[in-house]
Amino acid sequence: MTAKQRTIARAVEVRGHGIHTGEPSVVRLRPAPEHGGLRFRRTDLADAPEIPATVEFVHSAHRETALRKGEAVVRTAEHVLAAAHGLALDNLRIDVSGPEPPALDGSAAAWCDRLLDAGPVAQEADAPRLRIDRPLRLKIGRTRYDVLPAEAGRISVTIDFDHPLIGRQSASARLEPAEFAREIAPARTFGLSAWAEGLRERGLALGATRENTLVLSGDGLATGQQLRFPDEFARHKILDIIGDLALVGARLQCHVVAQRPGHHGNLELARRLSGLRDNETNGEG
Repeated sequence: MTAKQRTIARAVEVRGHGIHTGEPSVVRLRPAPEHGGLRFRRTDLADAPEIPATVEFVHSAHRETALRKGEAVVRTAEHVLAAAHGLALDNLRIDVSGPEPPALDGSAAAWCDRLLDAGPVAQEADAPRLRIDRPLRLKIGRTRYDVLPAEAGRISVTIDFDHPLIGRQSASARLEPAEFAREIAPARTFGLSAWAEGLRERGLALGATRENTLVLSGDGLATGQQLRFPDEFARHKILDIIGDLALVGARLQCHVVAQRPGHHGNLELARRLSGLRDNETNGEG
């Protein structure tokens, strides 16, 4: 049976501070009509401009996924998008009262909780999906993606960091709402304490704290922090991929195998997959 599009039954709010800007913001997650897709709206700006969450509006991939339309920008969009995509929500309005959604605890868990509180509901139209009939490969420097035909969506990741707590680490998860909420959404963003000064000099991580970031010292985690999963770092990379591939605008029926992924590569893959979806929609694939 063909899956139906989904949205939420009622609006819910999330409050906090952005991880990069450090600015306070309120996000209101609202139901959206069929074929509406995922859309941000900057409610603090004149006329509340909308930014569709599609690859055409990617503005930056430097340690975040930022979207822009005209003068309106939404930074660090990937975690709320991961929650929507991971929970198979096709249509959602994301009202933001500033340039960046709240970081919360650095994962997508709280976003999932609020969206589940809002009550995902099925709509009448069939859900958009992208089926891969033959393998696709993308290589950017040391980063590599292999997209393989599959009966259902799955993301597998291998990362390799020169740090004793991470090293070479792999994880894999199905693109299925319950599994995403349980196994991927709680995985938090991470960074080395040695990066902090350089990032802040470039206007990044101004709101990063030990409450929203796993902070890696030279040989372990910052005092008082504990991992939620032994492979939490690899799981967070899966979370980022799911958020970035939400910009394709379809549920993925394929297996994405990523080695050393990052936002730049994720978004280039999203562009490739979006092109395949356009061809499929036009009857060319």
